[in-house]
Amino acid sequence: MTTDPQAGTNVEDIAPGIFRINTPVPLPDGQLFSFNQYLVLDDEPLLFHSGPRQLFPLVSRAIASVMPLERLCYVGLSHVEADECGALKLFLAAAPHAVPLCG
Repeated sequence: MTTDPQAGTNVEDIAPGIFRINTPVPLPDGQLFSFNQYLVLDDEPLLFHSGPRQLFPLVSRAIASVMPLERLCYVGLSHVEADECGALKLFLAAAPHAVPLCG
């Protein structure tokens, strides 16, 4: 389901309770680069990767199309770079009970 037609942000149900949030971003050469986050619905929902800070409005609206954003319990990161955790602080503010996780 497309949650922002202008940006192309979409949510895809990839397995029971697991959603991929995808936002295509044009590169200077005209090709598209995709930013992906994964939302795991459970008793304690997890967002894996926050995405860059500037995509927070698009990603948060995509999450809200599946569940209330403030219900997030965890924001997981595989490593610390702007495209994985740039919007972490914004998600923690929007979901004040959420906890960041990083391995």
